[in-house]
Amino acid sequence: RDPLLMTPDQRYLFDASGFLHLPGILQGEELQKAQAAVQRYIDCPPDKLPPGFTPNNGAYPHGFAFDKALEALAFHPAIWPIVLELTDHKPRFASGTMRVNTRTQDTFGALHCAADDWGQTPCYLVKDGRIFCDYFVIFVYVTDVHPGDGGLVVVPGSHKSQFKRPPDFYISPDGNDPDPHPAVLNITPKAGDAVIISELLTHGVLRWRPEDRDRRFLMLRYVPQYIGPTDDNLPFPFPDEILARLSRETRELIEFAPFSRVKEITQRDTITLS
Repeated sequence: RDPLLMTPDQRYLFDASGFLHLPGILQGEELQKAQAAVQRYIDCPPDKLPPGFTPNNGAYPHGFAFDKALEALAFHPAIWPIVLELTDHKPRFASGTMRVNTRTQDTFGALHCAADDWGQTPCYLVKDGRIFCDYFVIFVYVTDVHPGDGGLVVVPGSHKSQFKRPPDFYISPDGNDPDPHPAVLNITPKAGDAVIISELLTHGVLRWRPEDRDRRFLMLRYVPQYIGPTDDNLPFPFPDEILARLSRETRELIEFAPFSRVKEITQRDTITLS
């Protein structure tokens, strides 16, 4: 298959900045179904939740598996070509947590990235006109984030930095947001948008400021298929009760596989869950 699946603009911007903001990938009924599924997970009493779903302080584990409208996002046609290119057509889905941020829960989420905070540096490589990125996250938003609300901040271009982040750069001693810095960008997606970042990109989270609404999104993590669930940097195994809920295509995407194997799903441009 043609390894070049991202658009030239996407490839240029992801390489230059370390992230992509994809506006409006969910619209109309598709967005409404995702929003309704998220609301059902939030509203479900803990003792009524299916096995494997246990919310904890704004984190909703395995949120992608709660409803087929959310599970399908792992293969969304706006992101699936990007997943294939970044993993060299050898993808594995590592986790799919749902997050809900409210004013009462949040403190500043300190800057972090794989290069500074993991014991080893993931791979980011450009070769033969394409990008290979072995650890990346896709945030799919189902509510709006407006300028001044808070939320995701990034240091554009930091995924290529050869220097460790200074310990006093953009820090908070008291849990409040640091003073604004011209090198730190606050990304403000709308409901239906997606943001893709390399784990090498330095990123953090500003406090959520609105009191009358929250921030809801899914975090979909991908790695190459030969990076297994017991990897020291990826302790995200899926329990059997979650796997049992998933469609065949999603289980194949989750499956660890050797480098030489070609997953059947990677031969399809569009994935429909069975």
